[in-house]
Amino acid sequence: MEKKSIKGKAHYVYDDIDEFKAHHPNRVVKPDWRDSDEGDWVFSDDGRIVQLLKVSKSVKHPNDRKNYTYAKGWVRTIVGSFINRYTTKMDTDFSSHPNRYTFSKSINNTGRRVKERKNVTRKEREFATNIVVGMGAVDAYKKAYSELSSNSARKKATILLKQERVMKEIEKSVLDIAKSLGIDHEYVLSKLKNLADYSEDDNIILQSTKELGKIVGTAGNTVKQKDVGLLGVFQGFSPDEIEGATRDNKQITSISLEDK
Repeated sequence: MEKKSIKGKAHYVYDDIDEFKAHHPNRVVKPDWRDSDEGDWVFSDDGRIVQLLKVSKSVKHPNDRKNYTYAKGWVRTIVGSFINRYTTKMDTDFSSHPNRYTFSKSINNTGRRVKERKNVTRKEREFATNIVVGMGAVDAYKKAYSELSSNSARKKATILLKQERVMKEIEKSVLDIAKSLGIDHEYVLSKLKNLADYSEDDNIILQSTKELGKIVGTAGNTVKQKDVGLLGVFQGFSPDEIEGATRDNKQITSISLEDK
C-alpha cells in the first residue's frame, strides 16, 4: 500500500484485493476504469487498486492531437492523469508521473515552464490583447485559454502578469494604440507641463514637476527606467485633473491674445 496526500487528505493505492477489503470491506472495485465514475475504486492496468478522483467525459486541450480528439475523456487518480482510450494503460508508478495534473510523464512543473519561457505564445499574446482592450485579468485569461473556472483563471493570470515578456507585450500593444491616437512623448510632456504651469493645486504642480523630472532625467539615478513611459507618467492624475489643466491653459492663452 502507498499513500499520498492532496491538501492534507490522504489517498491510497492498494496492492491487491485482500489489502483493499481489509480497509474497505463494503466497497466494490470496478474491473474497468474506462467505464467507471468519479469516486469509484478501480483496478489499474498494473493490477493494483486506486480511486478515481476526477472523471471528465471530454478532453479540452490546446493541442489538436488525434489521441485527444478521439478520447472518451480523461481520469485522474492520486498517481496521475490518464486519457480515456482503450490503448491507454493506467499505472500506479508514482515515479513515472512527476506531475499528476498532466497527461505527460515528462512534464514536471508547468509553472516553471511558464516562467522560463522566453517568447510569448499565441495564447499569451491574446491574453495581453484582452487586457489592453479593457478586460479584467480573470476574464482576459478565461477568454484566451477557454478556462471555465474563475478561481483557476485568477491564479494563472496572476502568474502571467508577473512575466516580463507578457508585460512587454501588453506595453507594446498600449504603445501601438497610443500611436494610432496621436499620443506620443511630446503629447505627454505637453500635458504634464500644463499641469505644472497652470494647476492651482500645489500638490499637482509638485507631482507633475517630478514626473517631468523623471522623463528628462533630472530626478536622480534612483528612478527606474520602467517607471517612465506612456504607461507610467500619468500615475496619480485623474482624467479630470489632466483635462482641467489643459482647459486652464487654453483660457489663459485666450486672455493673453485678447490683451494684445
